[in-house]
Amino acid sequence: MLDRRRLAIVAKVIGVLAIAVVLQVFVVSQVSVLGVTADLFLVLTTVVAVTRGPLEGAVFGFMAGLVADTAYLAPLGVRSLVYVIVGYLAGLAAARLAFSSPWGVALLAGAASFGAQFVFGLFEFVMGPRAAFLRMLGTQMLPEALLDGLLTAPIYVLLVRLHLLPPASSEPSGPGGGKT
Repeated sequence: MLDRRRLAIVAKVIGVLAIAVVLQVFVVSQVSVLGVTADLFLVLTTVVAVTRGPLEGAVFGFMAGLVADTAYLAPLGVRSLVYVIVGYLAGLAAARLAFSSPWGVALLAGAASFGAQFVFGLFEFVMGPRAAFLRMLGTQMLPEALLDGLLTAPIYVLLVRLHLLPPASSEPSGPGGGKT
């Protein structure tokens, strides 16, 4: 049985995902910067991983991937797999390197976005028509990583100030991933 504290956390996560769906589908996907659109689901996965840790980042990434695939009417699973990996690795990196400033989180989100786009590009290359992978690197992967990274700083600050997420810890963790 869930206690009140955990129930409040689950409600916050569901609320953040619901807002992300509305914003991503109706606002963000309509705005193109440098020929790409931002990925709020990936940005939120990174922010949750930084503030809550690798396990909760991976769980949030899985849920965000399912929601994103459903919102885009895409085959279920690819985004979930990529976002789980991003959530877990971003949470590990944040715990070990102590990313607590908004710009540190933005840098981590940009790297996570590039890694996710690279994996998506590999999936497309292997599964679908052979797109020009190197051309995607410059025209899609790098600009989206930059856009996602820049979008992360204000989102991180907003979610922390609204007390939807705790601030990231500024102390690096020990070798086991837990705080020392």
